[in-house]
Amino acid sequence: MAFCPLKLTALPPSVGLLAGAEPADRVEIVEGACRFEVDVRAGHKTGFYLDQRPSRQRVSECVSGAEVLNCFSYSGAFGVWALKGGAKRLVNIDTSAPALQQAERHLALNGYEDADADHVVGDVFHELRRFRDSRATFDTIVLDPPKFAASREHVAKASRGYKDINRLAMLLLRPGGLLFTFSCSGHVTPDFFQKIVADAAIDAGRDAQILDRLGCAADHPVLATFPEGHYLKGLMLRVS
Repeated sequence: MAFCPLKLTALPPSVGLLAGAEPADRVEIVEGACRFEVDVRAGHKTGFYLDQRPSRQRVSECVSGAEVLNCFSYSGAFGVWALKGGAKRLVNIDTSAPALQQAERHLALNGYEDADADHVVGDVFHELRRFRDSRATFDTIVLDPPKFAASREHVAKASRGYKDINRLAMLLLRPGGLLFTFSCSGHVTPDFFQKIVADAAIDAGRDAQILDRLGCAADHPVLATFPEGHYLKGLMLRVS
């Protein structure tokens, strides 16, 4: 379901230097109390999702002693912040083996090479069902999927995808567990996304209380003339 704008423009994909000196293969950055390596050549988009900075810090504040499932983990930034916040166990899931290898390097870079952490290469939809069937449970789950709706025509299909992963996540949460769930589809409005999550809770037979609304940091402003720029929507919920 990932969206590639080059397919719409028919532009050939290319990688190369536009100006200045060639950068290193990986550029190290510091985000608050954590360190990360950014793959500026082969990484997704810019190589790191800076827009999720405040959400990662919010997760870190809430997971002391928790078992955390980080879905669509990419290079594991949410996972690093979870361990920084005192999480006792971490599971990262992503379809990209290279991204999860980078996630392992990020753990080592931050001193968590001996942490209780698993990195699962797989489709999140499938892996959530596998966890459900094995009766696995978690204290906190992060759902940060790629864009499901590239256009208005894709919204109906995207809403089914969002509902499915949220329903499954709620089934995996222990009573009182926390769900951090996001949508970066500009055509899925915040109100509609909240309705999707609410419907997922009903189907899962769980009560979900909204504790916080999450989104881009202040350095990602939204133009009044471009409401689709309000692309990142997030909810923090307590599920009982």
